[in-house]
Amino acid sequence: MTQFQVHECAFQFPGIRIEKSRSYFHEDFTWQIVVERVATEKDLEENHHLENVGDELWSVVVEIDHCPYCGEQLRENKTGKKTFELFDSSGWSVKYL
Repeated sequence: MTQFQVHECAFQFPGIRIEKSRSYFHEDFTWQIVVERVATEKDLEENHHLENVGDELWSVVVEIDHCPYCGEQLRENKTGKKTFELFDSSGWSVKYL
């Protein structure tokens, strides 16, 4: 049974995580890189929809086969088509862009 996993890479940057989870794109578990931007104190002052420092402002989720930092193969079977989504969480509700 496939389940949630996290790829721990010594070369990856803060605000970026590599995980195997149920896809935002279909119901299968898939490896994906998630890049997110979280709110700072300044963001709270400029946007009345935000409530807390650390709230997600936006994120990009991209299906991947390999870790882009260390090169480790994550997905057993490569797929030719990769999917990505951009989520804008800076307003009252999340927008899929």
